[in-house]
Amino acid sequence: MAPAVLLVAHLLPPSGPGLALRLASAAVCVLLLPGALLLRAVAWPTSPAVAIAASFAFSLAVVGFALGLVFALGTSIVLAAGVLVVTAAIAGVPAALRGRIDPAPRRERRALAAVLCVSVPFAGVVWWAAGPIRGDGFFHLARAQKLAEFDTLSSLTTVAEFKDGGLHPGYGFPLWHTVDALIARFAGVDTFDVVVYLPAILVPLAFVLSYAAGSVVFDSRAGGFTFVAAQVAYLGFSRRGNGFVGTGQFETLSQPQAASVVLLTAAMLALAFAFAKQGEWALLVAVGAVGFALTVVHPTYAPYVALVVMGFLVARACLYRRWEPVLTRTALALAAFVVPFGLFLTLNLAALTRTREQTPSTSERASELPRFGARAFTTLGGWLGASPEAIASSGSVVVAGLLAIPLAGFATRRLWAALVLGGSLAVLIVLLTPPVFTALADAFSLGQARRLTQFLPIGLAVAGGCIVLSRLKTVGIALAGGTSLVLAYLYPGEFALPLDVGGPPWAVWIAVAGGLAAIGAGMYRLPRGPDPSLWAVATAIAFVCPVAVAGLSGLTQEDPRSKLTPGIIEAVSARAATGDVVFSDPATAYQLAAYAPVYINAAPPGNVASIPKNRESAREADAMRFFARSSITDQERRAILDRYEADWIVVDRELGNPEELLRQLELVYQDGRFALYRTE
Repeated sequence: MAPAVLLVAHLLPPSGPGLALRLASAAVCVLLLPGALLLRAVAWPTSPAVAIAASFAFSLAVVGFALGLVFALGTSIVLAAGVLVVTAAIAGVPAALRGRIDPAPRRERRALAAVLCVSVPFAGVVWWAAGPIRGDGFFHLARAQKLAEFDTLSSLTTVAEFKDGGLHPGYGFPLWHTVDALIARFAGVDTFDVVVYLPAILVPLAFVLSYAAGSVVFDSRAGGFTFVAAQVAYLGFSRRGNGFVGTGQFETLSQPQAASVVLLTAAMLALAFAFAKQGEWALLVAVGAVGFALTVVHPTYAPYVALVVMGFLVARACLYRRWEPVLTRTALALAAFVVPFGLFLTLNLAALTRTREQTPSTSERASELPRFGARAFTTLGGWLGASPEAIASSGSVVVAGLLAIPLAGFATRRLWAALVLGGSLAVLIVLLTPPVFTALADAFSLGQARRLTQFLPIGLAVAGGCIVLSRLKTVGIALAGGTSLVLAYLYPGEFALPLDVGGPPWAVWIAVAGGLAAIGAGMYRLPRGPDPSLWAVATAIAFVCPVAVAGLSGLTQEDPRSKLTPGIIEAVSARAATGDVVFSDPATAYQLAAYAPVYINAAPPGNVASIPKNRESAREADAMRFFARSSITDQERRAILDRYEADWIVVDRELGNPEELLRQLELVYQDGRFALYRTE
């Protein structure tokens, strides 16, 4: 139905309900339809939620293949759109010939429908609260703009910020940016609207993927609902600050970082453990596909997810004191997941070692520390470790999740208990052991190493804790709600850098000691624990309510546009040709690249890849020198323009400007703050 709905949606204006319908149908055509037809042609999982997870993984693999063709042939993204259409058409033939598949059980279909219905109001909140793009959002929008608008994509560096810049080691293969660009092309809307409003459209997909993971790991529909509630509390309501207000990472699902944590990680857990239980080879291939997607979307996150699964393998083997078939299949799934990362690392090793940020020296690492704050790390000689205060600093749900980890000891016979205990301890040991954490920081950068905290299975721990408490029925509901209320009041979270106070360190030590004790006790006695039920769902809802009230209390509606005036954005978009170079101060240039498919001369350091070819500090110095009122001649300014092959100059009148030189140039546009000049 999605292609037909997309055609109808094009009859509606690209705003309001028309925009929502265009984005929704285009997202299905890009993210689900090709993969679903491929999956349907070979096998179809009995669980519709797991089938959606597999369709999502296969669709991203198709997009990756299409993008590879685009760069190999030096064409535009239209070729990638054509590959998606052709793939869907070809896969549709064997899918149709395969005959009718057995419908999913009615209870499964009703559960999936319930998840979708619950997701719609939250999606509406995310749409309503869509705010201005911040921070790295400009970087990601700029790449999506170039992918959507450039007629020739001759190399991976084509989508970089600078015309003569280098390849970003973290986003060298822009898979998720291509998703944004393809949806913009299919929907016939501006890429800006995709980056701002697509997150609301992806909320139902996020809910379904979380339900798929929860229903598989907790082996019940009630467990799936419980995990959805815990994930929304953890990744949504409790994630405030640093650009997140009220709806947390859900409001940036159109960007690679949030898509990796919220969508791809949930899909991996659903597919890996579905294969571990069922052994269907199509699911194993889907695990490899999602491993490829996560590797190229955000390379440093793939080993973090693998670390959690390895922790599960060790914990499960210790608890049962034997190797069982589910561990063999989990190990196969883990291998399928990490193979793409190994290939990526091998192919990009040279680029990674040339990146100062990826391989910092001791002095460079020391220079980063003030940005994070004195409380962010512990020291042991020349080594660094993540401090317990930093680990527990991300709000009440994180504190509750840490305290819930030992509760898995009351259900150590369950698969989810081994995942919570083993995954949590594996992550905490790496974070808290200075030599290991320092090695991780040297490999991935200090900032990326800190993000390992986000891969603590907090959502699983909270859901598991709610299931354990559900045995107490009404008392358990009251305990969950009361605990959430107290923690929300005491530990609202600290998200800004540098870290000043942090969270309660005792919660981290309880998690470590309690987790080890639970595994030790479980080796001698394996309690089964309660079955997930409606009582567990009610307990999770009671836990979420105080967090939701606290998270949504400060929610406001903001203008999605940035500090740039609409006039200067429209002027640059209308006058500058695709691939022109716009010269401005770093902050203005950085934002302009997000609104028009142009190259820029400079950007604030920290917002671009720290590679020698980018010369980010030299670029910033040249820009500041150009706009200085004195100590530089107009001839030297023209030499700077020639060096960057500048076609246009955008002047921020609130900063110093070379008035004499500007009078010699053609003024194309001006408003109360900005002016646009043509250099020739």
